[in-house]
Amino acid sequence: MLSPSGRCHPFDASADGYVRGEGCGMLILKRLNEAEVDGDRIWGVIRGSAINQNGASAGFTVPNGPAQERVMEAALVKAGLAGGDVDYLEAHATASQLGDAIEVHAAGSVYGRGRDADRPLLMGTVKSNIGYLETAAGVAGLIKAVLAMRQGIIPKHLHFEKPNPQIDWDRLAVRVASEKTDWPPHPDRPPRAAVSAFGISGTNAHMVVEGYGTERENGSAGAGVQSLRGAARQVPVSLPEPLVNLPLAMDGLTERAARFLPLSGKSDGALRDMAGQYLSWLDEHIAGSSPEAPALADMAWTASVGRSHFDHRAAVVFGDTQSLRAGLAKLAETGAAPDRPDPRPAAKVAFVYAGEGGQWAGMGEALYGSEPVARAVLDRCDAVARAERGASLLDVMFGRAEAAGDLNDTDWAQPALYALECALAALWSSVGVRPKVALGHGTGEIAAAQAAGVFTLEDGLRFALTRGTLMAALPGVDPDQSLGGLEAAFAEIAVSPQSLTLVSGVTGQVADAESPLDGAYWRAQARGTPAFGAGVSTLAGLGADAVVEIGPGAVLGPQVSFEWPDPPDGEEAASPPLVLASMTRPSGENREERSAGFAEAAAGAYEAGLVLSLEGMFAGESRRRVSLPSYPFQRRRHWV
Repeated sequence: MLSPSGRCHPFDASADGYVRGEGCGMLILKRLNEAEVDGDRIWGVIRGSAINQNGASAGFTVPNGPAQERVMEAALVKAGLAGGDVDYLEAHATASQLGDAIEVHAAGSVYGRGRDADRPLLMGTVKSNIGYLETAAGVAGLIKAVLAMRQGIIPKHLHFEKPNPQIDWDRLAVRVASEKTDWPPHPDRPPRAAVSAFGISGTNAHMVVEGYGTERENGSAGAGVQSLRGAARQVPVSLPEPLVNLPLAMDGLTERAARFLPLSGKSDGALRDMAGQYLSWLDEHIAGSSPEAPALADMAWTASVGRSHFDHRAAVVFGDTQSLRAGLAKLAETGAAPDRPDPRPAAKVAFVYAGEGGQWAGMGEALYGSEPVARAVLDRCDAVARAERGASLLDVMFGRAEAAGDLNDTDWAQPALYALECALAALWSSVGVRPKVALGHGTGEIAAAQAAGVFTLEDGLRFALTRGTLMAALPGVDPDQSLGGLEAAFAEIAVSPQSLTLVSGVTGQVADAESPLDGAYWRAQARGTPAFGAGVSTLAGLGADAVVEIGPGAVLGPQVSFEWPDPPDGEEAASPPLVLASMTRPSGENREERSAGFAEAAAGAYEAGLVLSLEGMFAGESRRRVSLPSYPFQRRRHWV
């Protein structure tokens, strides 16, 4: 059966056997509706398939024509199509004069039935290009057919110069695609192809496939293999358990001004190579696009949810193509930060909540505009403030002209900080980062207690409003009388057991049943000096290895690093904890700078190895999977 000339000549008069090859092909099969819901990149749809057996024949090298006809007809029946509905046949082709003649006559009988003479069945076989790949021969033909439909071009069938004289070419409505051929246009339906695979044992397999998507996405001049995108997927919004019933206001959300591209590998060299590949991808796909092109968001989405994430990581924060290029170029040149320790995923995350003093007009406004989770929490806090004070808390936070007060006034600063910090904690939760332990500084301890489930979001806001009013009045009244009012106000709040470890800002120790968070506690908390240093030591003793500051800037983070205790004498020094700031105070009015803080913090968490649910970085958006660079394997040769 092997060709003595060492070349396959399917359907040609010189056909003298086949040439062996080796290869593999990989396909992912999935139910169409599930693939659409998941936003997968869909290459084609299997309409029908069938398999049968030759039965008795004249020998191994003599196929059974009627059996081939039956397997083709069975696949068409399952597909619900007629032979004339198929444009192209990716043939098996034995590359022998007799075998080819039997297959072409069988195909012409089935697919030529009722077919217009000016629209013949086009034929070809990938075996003229790569030989017979043994068990991968059939899947190679299927992959070729799907790629050809996507590209809109049938590749040239090679080594066809003089048609096989045993085939009645004039009678059959078939034609070999001996030149590169445009796929026949069909505005009213997708392109369709049939694929045959016939085994030497007599097993016959046949499949009918069609392109997926619109005509523009299949076979148009602008279509191509790399342009394939998945179906648009609406990314869900995830609120933490205590807040799941908050209404979501999705109208009017703005495009996120800052994102990060996650890159990872098994080595630093792979990271550098991948950065270079993404630079090439930008040259090919984003050249001439506007800086806010959806393609950048789809790129970040695909890299986030469509790739494995290994230990060596880098995250490039960007707001447009220019900043993305700059970050990738730096990574491609230098790799990950040279002073960064070996990857060590954090196991115990602590949240530290900032107190009064770091607030700034406009804090949280960018998050409110683009993050549905943050907006839901802030809207609820604003509604409570309006009911309690008859004025908008958000107007004060965002520094609006119609605001009823000033953010630097204690009576507004404290509820504003509480609202912002609850929103930030919910935002971290939406990307999979939840604390095991919490510590609050001053006003921040109210938000820390809310995170621990001590009271509800609404009760915490009411308490912060009351605390802010009473603390603002302290210089002009008897402190004991004012703080007594604070204790009385807290007595009306329903208190629940803690759902996570809470470190007391009063004692610096773990809050437990012996030191309940009752009205007396909050009275002492308001009067005393925060025991923040002792609290940091407690965090270290609890094994916290990542500390996230929850607040409007980087205030407590540097203090945490400074206060972190040295190990006892004789013990090996442990690595200092990862310290992240959820937000940074901007130096100007630049919106990208105002909203980049959380993206930078999440990028830092990713680089440090925290397990993130990266879908949350795209909550509320409609995103598509796109073609991205594949993994840059760091190959090594091992000569024997």
